[in-house]
Amino acid sequence: MDKKVKKRLLLAMIFSTGFMFFLLKKVDGSHFSLIASRLDMKYFISSWGVFILGNFIRTLRFHKLDHTGNRLIHWWNINAFYNFTTATLPGGAGEAATVYILKRFSFLNIIGAFRILFLSRLLDLVALSALFLTSAFLISHDTLYREIAIWISGTLLLMSTLFLLPSSGWFVLKMTKRLMGQNRLIQKIYDKLAGFSLISEEQRRQKTYSTTIIQSIIMMTTGIISVHLLLRAVGIYFTPVQSTYCYGVYMIFQIVPVQGIAGIGTQAAWWTLALDVAGYSAPEAVALGFVLHGAFYVFICFLGLSALLIWIICQKFN
Repeated sequence: MDKKVKKRLLLAMIFSTGFMFFLLKKVDGSHFSLIASRLDMKYFISSWGVFILGNFIRTLRFHKLDHTGNRLIHWWNINAFYNFTTATLPGGAGEAATVYILKRFSFLNIIGAFRILFLSRLLDLVALSALFLTSAFLISHDTLYREIAIWISGTLLLMSTLFLLPSSGWFVLKMTKRLMGQNRLIQKIYDKLAGFSLISEEQRRQKTYSTTIIQSIIMMTTGIISVHLLLRAVGIYFTPVQSTYCYGVYMIFQIVPVQGIAGIGTQAAWWTLALDVAGYSAPEAVALGFVLHGAFYVFICFLGLSALLIWIICQKFN
């Protein structure tokens, strides 16, 4: 293993452990007991079911964005791996690992792998910012950071939508090349990005964007419903608008390039902050942040195990 990689992993482990202990100091053991006593398995299982549905829709979207003819089951495995690596590895290592897997196990070159991952992220951003903006407008006017949420979600929606418009990618590329100069390195980067834009343009010509945008909105909605049901499972009765706002705040925090191993500490903190902003600031909020992160990480691990089982079966019979 490269020394830089070892150093990054060590720093991530130290950061995760330190941050986790810092948060746990604010938690009383009785808080976890209180949450456990309120647990409603009916809502918990429903949340898990909706989570699976959302990931199936993400798999359909991967399959729709693909142009190489990989089977749907292949994209289910890729999606499960993508979820697990991004939830487990620190920083952007999960994204990098996914690009490698796409290149290694799909009929894709590196540009094609980046294309699918980038377009997926872009479509996620369109759907998330649209739903977050709607919830920010509908939520109570005295909600924390409501105006900031409107500005952030509105800006993200505008930028991501503009990039999906025809020829916008080429315009950005040409402006970047003009501003950065004409040296060999810039030309090489430009050629690579131009290849990416060409593939994106092909996606537009195939008229699949409308389908993938609808899939993205449904997928984000299932994410919100899953959070809403999980909150109900632990006795938190948010309105649908509050749950959407909470989910939006949490997902915006995902942009911050800070994550420890398995998101320990950091993800619990993001959930705690999101709950507080959405209107829940009870003493057990930090403990609830750990519970939410733990529950979704378990969901993700089960998806990963399903993909591993499918891969083993396919290897055995192929």
